[in-house]
Amino acid sequence: MKMSRKERDQLASIIQQENAMLKRVKNVIRTLTILLVIFVILFIWGQNNITDPLMPNVSDSTRQVFKWVGLIGTIIFGIATGLSFVSYRNGRKSLLAKIDRYNQKD
Repeated sequence: MKMSRKERDQLASIIQQENAMLKRVKNVIRTLTILLVIFVILFIWGQNNITDPLMPNVSDSTRQVFKWVGLIGTIIFGIATGLSFVSYRNGRKSLLAKIDRYNQKD
């Protein structure tokens, strides 16, 4: 079925909006991944019982706090990163389907 000019213009604006949203989601994924890596490093540092040459006077209780903060942050940002990635992938599939529909010749 051939689309009218109005429908085609609406679809073009929807495609532009979704493309902008996907760029934002990609930036969110990058930010969440960086935060995830930071919390993983914090957890590993808190879990490790070796005396750190950069900070030799850190008590064990402080390391325990860093370990738990790192673990909780890793779980939260890991789930958020995964959900954002799934949202990006599904949005991209939807956008490509709309682009195919826009380029369809009848």
